[in-house]
Amino acid sequence: VVAWGVRGAAMGDPAVSFLHSFGVSAAAALFAETLTLPLDTAKVRLQLQAIGPRRKRLALKYRGPFHTVRTMVVEEGVRSLFNGLVPGLHRQFLFTGIRLGLYDKLKEGMNAKREGGTTLGQRISLAVLTSAIGIAAANPSDVLKVRFQAHRPKAGARRSALGQYAKITRQEGLLNGLYKGFSANLVRNSVISASEITTYEVAKKGIMRRLEWEDGVPVHLASGCTAGFVATVLGSPADVLGTKAMQKHGAYAGMTASQIVLTMAKEEGLLSFYKGFWPNFCRIGSFNIAMWFFYEQIKGAFAPAVS
Repeated sequence: VVAWGVRGAAMGDPAVSFLHSFGVSAAAALFAETLTLPLDTAKVRLQLQAIGPRRKRLALKYRGPFHTVRTMVVEEGVRSLFNGLVPGLHRQFLFTGIRLGLYDKLKEGMNAKREGGTTLGQRISLAVLTSAIGIAAANPSDVLKVRFQAHRPKAGARRSALGQYAKITRQEGLLNGLYKGFSANLVRNSVISASEITTYEVAKKGIMRRLEWEDGVPVHLASGCTAGFVATVLGSPADVLGTKAMQKHGAYAGMTASQIVLTMAKEEGLLSFYKGFWPNFCRIGSFNIAMWFFYEQIKGAFAPAVS
């Protein structure tokens, strides 16, 4: 589907111009998701690990992203690092395809109508809007992905993504199952995604202007890393909250977003909202570096053929 969308737009048919933007964005995200999923799985394990004032550091099973990766490989095998890959690809196809593909088209339309182009505030608003639409479509895949990552499957158990979508809907319902934690996830993804998109654009222009670098791979990599760091700083509290809100089991299962916030603040302290910050940055930073690199390469490869 992604390849068809890119090819269709490359043929110059204006009716599929959004499909082109969607295809480029989704394809870049699929590559980036596959490359960086082990760090994302490590981040989820670290965030769900109970760290309260009564716990001693020595009692913790996972200590940092690379220790988590190593422990998982030893105890569960290399394949455990890619738990949730299929729903993760579902998520990125929908979420990034919509949030970035729609953002590009809406911004293009606004730029054509407004002399001087869009303002930063308008671009932030557009990014928040398109990110909200994207996660509304992708939330079921997000829930399933986190559940696959959070727990080691039972010996001999086979987990089909499509089968699990149906099972969760049947056993828990649509709203309490596949849309569990949606309010927290909406905030998390809107904040992180809008930060990524707008920071990347600002950083890219700033680097090219101040350092006088040409638009190329070094600029894309540096801008992607900057976008990842800013998104991690702004989005970590909502990220931790969203991860816990989507769990079916554990200390926070069944709680509302406000209940989780109050419980975390009381029992774990305010710093718990930045639990796993560096693992989170490793994931978001590496994802942004990879995603924006692939995005620019794919977009550039097909741009000459677009009318």
